[in-house]
Amino acid sequence: MNKIELNKTYNFKIKNVSFGDIPSDRILEFYKDGRVASFFLEEQLTHWFPELTRIEGNKDHDHIDVQGREYDAKNFTKNGLKFMPSNQMGAGRKFNEAIAHQKASKLIYICCDIIDFPHTRIKFMEGSDLVQQHPSCSIPKGQREVLFA
Repeated sequence: MNKIELNKTYNFKIKNVSFGDIPSDRILEFYKDGRVASFFLEEQLTHWFPELTRIEGNKDHDHIDVQGREYDAKNFTKNGLKFMPSNQMGAGRKFNEAIAHQKASKLIYICCDIIDFPHTRIKFMEGSDLVQQHPSCSIPKGQREVLFA
């Protein structure tokens, strides 16, 4: 169990991954996709950081802590990390900077590096700090090591 510290990089290794008869190496590849990993990782975060409570369903944040602060988990994949609202990501959707920055200012982001899954790095960052460093609400893959330094 860990206590949340902003701007600290935590390192974890997921030890148990299995599903039916699917070979574990294939499952590990699935978990490098943020769409697959997010559901399970959001739950796992509450075990690594017990002060977090997971918010079920499609809310505008994924967790809340005992002080009422809201957190949103975002995955760093082979394509980088996008922390704009989910309804602004994907084909046919438009990025609205003002709305994205306003939302970010209210959140602490849980940046989850899943590129080397099952090795996972976690970093909690104030949304306002991320927006200052990355106004496009997108962190390119080339800046991965800078983010998790």
